[in-house]
Amino acid sequence: MHKTILIFEEADPARRTALQKRYPDFRFIYGDNSDWPKYLPQTNAIIGFIDAAHKDKLKSLPHLELVQLPFAGYESWPEAVSCPLANASGIYGLAVSEYLIGAILNQYRYFPLLQERQNQKIWNPNLKPIQSISQKTILVLGCGDLGSTFAKKAQALGAHTIGAATRVRPIEGFDEVITLDQLDDYLGKCDILVSTLPSNEKTRYLLDIDSFRKMKPTAMFINVGRGDLVSLKTLEDVMDQKLISSMVLDVFETEPLPADSPLWQNEQVMITPHISGDFSLPETKELLWKLVEQNLDALQNGTPFVNIVNQ
Repeated sequence: MHKTILIFEEADPARRTALQKRYPDFRFIYGDNSDWPKYLPQTNAIIGFIDAAHKDKLKSLPHLELVQLPFAGYESWPEAVSCPLANASGIYGLAVSEYLIGAILNQYRYFPLLQERQNQKIWNPNLKPIQSISQKTILVLGCGDLGSTFAKKAQALGAHTIGAATRVRPIEGFDEVITLDQLDDYLGKCDILVSTLPSNEKTRYLLDIDSFRKMKPTAMFINVGRGDLVSLKTLEDVMDQKLISSMVLDVFETEPLPADSPLWQNEQVMITPHISGDFSLPETKELLWKLVEQNLDALQNGTPFVNIVNQ
């Protein structure tokens, strides 16, 4: 029996040809086909994000066996489907970990200042004392693929890594593992606080102004997880009061970051537009397609899906 696969991820002609060759009994419908909604009643699997107008209809689709999301986050999706729901956890560790290493070095080595001097053709070797990742204590909130992949690289550069997870257990990349309930006891020990946490009822607004008051005034905060870990006002107040030294922010409570936020003009804040783990790194897209093929294989063979988050 033919199965209908609805794909909203960008796929070039070579990719489409390869998929059809690998799965000759599947009918692939792509989101750039304006007629795709008419195939919904027969759809067996959805790959990628479907628009909000059709998302509400997913529970009523009689043949839907799988929804494969292209990102690790899956907020609001379990309630929208009755079939297995897969996320893309495991494909972003490479991109995000390199972003984090680069962001830390960008702050520690004053690359923006050096670029500014270059633009002005100023030969000035004088800098504040630079810092090294070596010997720094890095506290990572979230010990999944993102946190663990980054921690392994930080360890290789000589950092002491502490991971905050749901339960204490040995996790590759971490010298110590604590629980989030112990966080207040460790905030004052870290030189760099990194969040890779998803958004849920336990992580939403986990950090407040008092959290940053517990940190070293020389500390750096980096958020590549979800913006609602800490409110925008808290971030602004922390930097206004100089409670810590610097921030690297890729995600925000409100996106885009409002133009009137003082964070834009703060030289101690590095702002990026939610791109630490997107598909700008080609390897990430390839990892996504490998994951998609794993689940299409499972759909074809009647074997268990991978990365299921709602069972």
